[in-house]
Amino acid sequence: MRKYIVYICSIAAFFLSNIVALAQFPYQNTLTKEDEFVQFNTSEKVVFDKDGATLTPSTSSKGMTRGFYLNDLAFTVDRGFIIEFDYLMTGGPSSLNFADGLALVLFNGSVAAPKMGADGSGLGYSYKTPTFSGLTEGFLAVGIDLWGSFKFRRSESGEYRNGIRNGSTNSTLIADSDRLGKEGESRNHITIRGQGNGGKGYPVLITQSTTNFESRTMLNFSTGLYDKKPEAPQSTSFGFKLRENSGYYENDIDASFGHSSYRRISIFMLPGTKDGKKGFYMIVDMIHGLKTDRIIKDFFLPDNETIRYLEASSSSESSNVFSTLDLKAPATFKLGFVGSIGGYSQRQIVRNLSLYMPFSPSVENVYLTDVCKDTPTEIDVLANSVGFNNNIYTGGGDLHAYGDKKHLDPYSFQFRTIIGGLYEDTAQPYTAVTPYGTYEYNPVTTKIIFVPNKGATMPVSDQVYFTIRNKEKQLANDINLGNEQFRSNTGTVRLTFGKNCNDVLMVNGNSI
Repeated sequence: MRKYIVYICSIAAFFLSNIVALAQFPYQNTLTKEDEFVQFNTSEKVVFDKDGATLTPSTSSKGMTRGFYLNDLAFTVDRGFIIEFDYLMTGGPSSLNFADGLALVLFNGSVAAPKMGADGSGLGYSYKTPTFSGLTEGFLAVGIDLWGSFKFRRSESGEYRNGIRNGSTNSTLIADSDRLGKEGESRNHITIRGQGNGGKGYPVLITQSTTNFESRTMLNFSTGLYDKKPEAPQSTSFGFKLRENSGYYENDIDASFGHSSYRRISIFMLPGTKDGKKGFYMIVDMIHGLKTDRIIKDFFLPDNETIRYLEASSSSESSNVFSTLDLKAPATFKLGFVGSIGGYSQRQIVRNLSLYMPFSPSVENVYLTDVCKDTPTEIDVLANSVGFNNNIYTGGGDLHAYGDKKHLDPYSFQFRTIIGGLYEDTAQPYTAVTPYGTYEYNPVTTKIIFVPNKGATMPVSDQVYFTIRNKEKQLANDINLGNEQFRSNTGTVRLTFGKNCNDVLMVNGNSI
């Protein structure tokens, strides 16, 4: 039976007036069925099918914006969260220009009928002009911006909004080689825009290029300018595109971990303090193919503070006025996804959504290759997973490093399967059965033994899922890190099969 978990976890007790136990965590959904979601727009609808939720189609259609949100899943941000999802950008016009991108959006949970923001480079979040509103009572958007204009100070008569102006003196960004002098329009950026409503706000808070490691900038909350270059998100540089497929075909539609087109985003929002101010540390990680890179590290977003930024006063890129914005988290949030295309198009898909709490066990997927088809295989399922015995984050960028394997409760292990697009616990927590064999977990050894079915025709790969809890650990405010509320996100065990290991080759009557 599917578990609905009450949201009660915490780190430091702040925003106490906003505590509302509404959400049911951990939450996982493959996004293959529309049942639990509400469309932002009833005329241009997101399509849910076996591939996930298709936000925008491949066919060219100027000015299309589509999105959906989880209406029955409201949660408080005061105690933090981790959101993960897969996305895919594929297909498009034969001209091989693809745009624009998609965004994860958070907005006030009390809004009954939210409206999306601008199409095209607005990614459905920010306003189009001061009279063409952005997302209703938006709090935050993490834009996966392939075209690059989500962060730009737009300057057209029919579409203008605040953002980063072109010119090297206006930010610490570095322009693309084919867009010299257009730093604000550089492609392949992860950009976070902040709080806004109507035709004001939604300022760019921080942005990082994925193709140029040194191209990044952030809003200086004191000056209102983009004169601060964040520290490097990690010690080694990276360089990859937000979209791998460079053609109009969609032969990568089934891309999963290991495929060059595979992309998975992890967004951490961790309550904490910095320089005596309460707020949230934001971290953004991305898996591309087989590799994981940290894109944004420990960006601190203060709560209940007034910041300064430049607001667009007219369509001219140079027409801006300093304005202030009160950063204050609403009592509850709802979560949604929006995809947008303008002059160019592409198919944009999101799938495999996970929403869970910080300081629940951090589990890592286990992928084994060249597995024997006909003999048992031992799997060290928890080798790289960790549990926690406290809930204090002080920075450093890696929540996983705060944990230790010894804090995992091996007896709380639970296998899971996918039924109707949702993850379901198996009837026997330590046993999972697939058409190709049986997986048995041993809580003493913390290992899994996979026994293939005798005579079965094995597939290319087989997989099962699992979760686990921390050991009991009582903290202040009646918080127990070993409670079910802190059950981990769902991990994956995938076996990719090789040869039959029991085959015996006979030569001149002798086995070799």
